[in-house]
Amino acid sequence: MNSTELLERYAAGERNFKSVDLTGAKLERAYLRGVDLQSANLRETHFYNTDLIDANLSQTNLLTASLYKADLTNANLEGTNLYNADLREAKLHRANLRQADLRRSNLFQAELNEADLRAVILCDADLYRARLQNVDLRGADLRGADLFGANLKGAYYNESTQFDPGFDPVNIGMQILS
Repeated sequence: MNSTELLERYAAGERNFKSVDLTGAKLERAYLRGVDLQSANLRETHFYNTDLIDANLSQTNLLTASLYKADLTNANLEGTNLYNADLREAKLHRANLRQADLRRSNLFQAELNEADLRAVILCDADLYRARLQNVDLRGADLRGADLFGANLKGAYYNESTQFDPGFDPVNIGMQILS
């Protein structure tokens, strides 16, 4: 399947595209609200400024994909591979990113308010000026992540959340949950 076929089938009312291979596809500025791409191969796919509100992208391969300015509000990205993905200025309000791999991802100015980031891997991710208010980071790994200017006020963490040595989550307004 290619991007043109997916967009035509979506426009005709189809929403189930589980396990499709769209490696390197260009889906920029597309309207794909509520699409089901569970377990799809979307490696190196371009979703610039795409509407993916309420999309199911769980267990998807988005390795080095571009989701720059994409709207992923309420999207399900549980267990998704987002290694080295471009999520600059993406909207991920209330998104489920549980157990997602976001190592080396660029989340510059991304909006993740109230997102579920339990057991997420954010090692070496760029979270510069990201908005992470009230996110759930229990069990997350943030070692090496750039948190400079990130807003983590009200974010939750627990004893298994991993930070760089010397990082004080309480000092920036985070709350511990047992």
